[in-house]
Amino acid sequence: MELKCRLDHIGIVVRDLEEAKAYYKQCFGFDASSPIVDEPAQKVKIVFLETGHGDAPSIELIQPVSEASTVFNFLEKTGGGLHHLAYLVSDFDEAIEHFKKNKALMVGKVYPGAGHKGQRVIWFYTARKDLVELIEEKK
Repeated sequence: MELKCRLDHIGIVVRDLEEAKAYYKQCFGFDASSPIVDEPAQKVKIVFLETGHGDAPSIELIQPVSEASTVFNFLEKTGGGLHHLAYLVSDFDEAIEHFKKNKALMVGKVYPGAGHKGQRVIWFYTARKDLVELIEEKK
């Protein structure tokens, strides 16, 4: 099987969403394309920024809301920054099997992503140690 993925967004972990939104607006002219969304499965708040180029990938700013957050340790260790690449996949179940066959490690379980209008989401560490998020493409 040849998997077809489309880069959806670039995830960036930040300490403060409002401060980061202001920074990306001032430096790059990016506006928020979504409201701030609580993502209880990951214990984070997120907001998407429009990069201004049509169908180009967006930027997802991610702020942990507790020490139990999946990104809290990443923020403490690195100070934040590039966290993951997220891809839309048309056949979600087939994509999961494809990543498993290619020695990617599934991180957690499939869940409905609050920031993705309830579409199914799963995380993988690839054999090259990239963290990727797969998002079920709406049909």
